[in-house]
Amino acid sequence: MRQQEEGGELVKKNRIRQSIMLPAFGVMMAGAFTLASGGSATATEVGVTGRPSDCRVEKRDFGATAMCEEHNGGHYRALIVCKDPENGKMRDFEGGWRKAGLSYAYCQGSYLKPVHEGYETKVS
Repeated sequence: MRQQEEGGELVKKNRIRQSIMLPAFGVMMAGAFTLASGGSATATEVGVTGRPSDCRVEKRDFGATAMCEEHNGGHYRALIVCKDPENGKMRDFEGGWRKAGLSYAYCQGSYLKPVHEGYETKVS
């Protein structure tokens, strides 16, 4: 009798798992068929985000500029390391986060000399 009860509970647990898993699997497959049959889907349509690509940075007299050709749902910004010509200390400055256009990072205060330029990306 005990074996039957345990076996019955096992069958019940499997039914519960199946009743939870089958609808989730159906929704997942419906999404896959929709993407496959609907032609090409953009990242915005699907909701997928990634890091920007095809990025470049350029050192300027005032600091640096950065730009990425493809934002892929993410953001980018310019970075610059600037030096104080009087005491030789260095400090980092960042530009604003962008999805399009140039991001500007400026040397500020007494840190007037741009030394190293770069950019940073993030998934958002």
